[in-house]
Amino acid sequence: DRFICPDRRLEELAEHLVDEPDPWPLSVVITPPSGSWSKAVADYARSLEVDALALRDRARFDVAEIKIPPEVVGDPALAAMVSSVRSSLGALFDTVLFEVAMTGDWVADLPTQLRAIQEAHAGAKIRCGGLAVEDFPAPEQVATFIALAAGAGIPFKATAGLHHPVRHWACEPGVKRHGFLNITGAAVFAQALGMEVPELTEVIAEEDPAVFELTDLAFRWRHRAVTATEIQRARTGFMLGYGSCSFTEPVADLVEMGML
Repeated sequence: DRFICPDRRLEELAEHLVDEPDPWPLSVVITPPSGSWSKAVADYARSLEVDALALRDRARFDVAEIKIPPEVVGDPALAAMVSSVRSSLGALFDTVLFEVAMTGDWVADLPTQLRAIQEAHAGAKIRCGGLAVEDFPAPEQVATFIALAAGAGIPFKATAGLHHPVRHWACEPGVKRHGFLNITGAAVFAQALGMEVPELTEVIAEEDPAVFELTDLAFRWRHRAVTATEIQRARTGFMLGYGSCSFTEPVADLVEMGML
């Protein structure tokens, strides 16, 4: 597990930490200044070195998370820019995750972004929610992302709106929120079973908690199942985890479902 911190609040975080024998691993959400993306990140990375030193013996930089700006997605130099950003941040972080942009032409742009991420030997990140309805990708979009990432061997993380295990209706902002169990299960099925987009979409769109089952030996969704070994393999090198701003809700829901 890692504590997620926006880069702008690293100084504030440092004030609340004490020296530890095993410093906290941090996942830092990077928001570089405006300007040429790859150059801005390269310049900004140098200022992050100061933050890393300030946190020494209390926390350590482990993962960097950075969004691919929508305006560069169609640039012929996208792969070169992603590689440059990966190099700049890779000097400070063990892992760099690039959040894909769900553009209007996502069917074409999603594979392009993931190819650039693969060539840079980096990881991917998908945003599954936010404050507005348009921040929530459709099940088919999430399924396509997972299938492409599995096929290319790209590790990924999911984030935003994933407080509850199973997909459900939320009055605010008036949309169906994705479930972390749906997405994690789909990722394991994609890697272990080679499940393709149509069926992955069904997994991600599933709203019935009763059709999910987790035991010491296996995970099941309806008629599909994977072993504990396959789950461990996927969680180690493919579905790295998901971000949640709640510690208690996910645990309470899993207890209610009988999974914990």
